Amino acid sequence: KQWYQRRVVITAGGSDCNAELLKSAEKMGIFQNLYCGRGTDSLPKERSYDLICSSGVFFLSKSHPCTEVFEDLAKLIKHGGSLLILTKKSYLEQDYVNWELVRKLTRTGVLEEVDKTFVPGYRKVFEHEEDRFSMAAILHYRVV
Repeated sequence: KQWYQRRVVITAGGSDCNAELLKSAEKMGIFQNLYCGRGTDSLPKERSYDLICSSGVFFLSKSHPCTEVFEDLAKLIKHGGSLLILTKKSYLEQDYVNWELVRKLTRTGVLEEVDKTFVPGYRKVFEHEEDRFSMAAILHYRVV
């Protein structure tokens, strides 16, 4: 069979601290596992996923997830799998984002940085924002 003729089985899960959002996700009928909670405490402990993708969650403020959860997320991803983070580029420059933690994870062989891409048009530009292009940052890490 050609690659496009093979049946692909996808197990999709989700995590959020907002129970109402998880109820909406459950109604969609495509998620097998939904977890409610802050951080990674409510998530499974084994390497269950080929990919963890987060869009619009990381680095928004001190109360949102930052680099301190990368190591815990890496433990959920199978070796060779990916961690993808989509966020606004300007958020990466905030003083509460600790890039030293990520450098440590790459030095110790937990993560490998695959790609960092910036593209315009991430979302609506608000009046108070200096970034008039609303540059998105797509961060791709591989779990070693």
